Amino acid sequence: FLLHTTHGRGRPPARPAKSRRNEKPVVHKQTTMKSTRTARLLSLLATIVAFHCLAADDAAAAETFDIVSFLDGAYGNLTAPYFGARPPRNELKLHRRGWSACSRCGGAERLGAIFPTSTKLSQIADDEAADLVDAVRAHGIVVIPGQNLTRAEQVEFTSRLGEGIVLPSSFEGKDPEPFHPAIQRITNFWANGTWKGPDAKLGAYWHQDGQFWVRPRHNVLSVLHAQKTPPTGGETGFADLRAAFATLSRPLVERASRASIECSVRDIADFARGTEDDLASFPDARHPVLDVHSMDGGPMLYVGSPHMKVVGLEDESPEAGRGLLEMLLAHATGPSFTYFHAWSVGDVIVWDNTQTLHHAMPYRNDGRAERELYRTQARVTVDEGGGRGDEL
Repeated sequence: FLLHTTHGRGRPPARPAKSRRNEKPVVHKQTTMKSTRTARLLSLLATIVAFHCLAADDAAAAETFDIVSFLDGAYGNLTAPYFGARPPRNELKLHRRGWSACSRCGGAERLGAIFPTSTKLSQIADDEAADLVDAVRAHGIVVIPGQNLTRAEQVEFTSRLGEGIVLPSSFEGKDPEPFHPAIQRITNFWANGTWKGPDAKLGAYWHQDGQFWVRPRHNVLSVLHAQKTPPTGGETGFADLRAAFATLSRPLVERASRASIECSVRDIADFARGTEDDLASFPDARHPVLDVHSMDGGPMLYVGSPHMKVVGLEDESPEAGRGLLEMLLAHATGPSFTYFHAWSVGDVIVWDNTQTLHHAMPYRNDGRAERELYRTQARVTVDEGGGRGDEL
């Protein structure tokens, strides 16, 4: 079964309904053997439940970043390769082409792990889906090569990772995917096959998806699937916000510990054509710049994008906020923390937006080469300490 991780106290599964009072128990000849087997199964189930409760309790101990605890070393080992993330259940190889083979190269130490599976992703078992979510938590982004999913199959796969997200249709501009509102088309051609023109681009700046959602609804996984790719360029870059935090100087940690980013959905360049009714349905969101991961409590940066407003500094001024944000973005997107995924047809990548930035890289868009990718998103259910999971 796929467990949705809760950032709060672990809760045991619901008890089965009691049998009716009128029913007489059925007595079998092998009652003793079955009772022993049942006892063993219950013991095993209790062990599993206890393990997950302990894991949830560990996460609940660090609901928000605490500067005093950090300076006291309470966040544990923040060194490479995981920079404070709990190691994955299964060790995975990284997707790397080598320095001589990449036109854009990054030196990230944990991003871009290969998740091996011989199964079509829309048909993976629940335990394998749980392993995949765990790998994304530990590595930030995972790569699954060799898939060929229909739009419906991609939506089905995404729903196995969490709650599927459907944005308002006006946010998709003039290029919605027919019959699949959960799909976003990342392509230089319209759905009718005509070229969008040389200026067609989406997400061509460092940003996190979901920063406009209020907490805890910002815990968003993105799934991107390539069907057609240009011969060169068009990579998707990723930056490691756990590693960026772990290597911040103490003065920057102390300054950033007071800061939060404020985000309005109206600040998202890709939603510029959203209708007033759709835009008004999203309240402004605020996130601490120094945050902790909802699944394992590891510290990380949360910077959103260059368009964010920074508040909470002692010298509360737009210039001071922009200066801090620019420093943190420059640090996080340096060569030691970045991975650039060069697409092959059939690739599926899944990434965790709370612990990574991403950036669509340029390519020669002259109408001859097609870049056709499809994005879906799932929300990971978490509890921000209120005692119940996110039900939205």
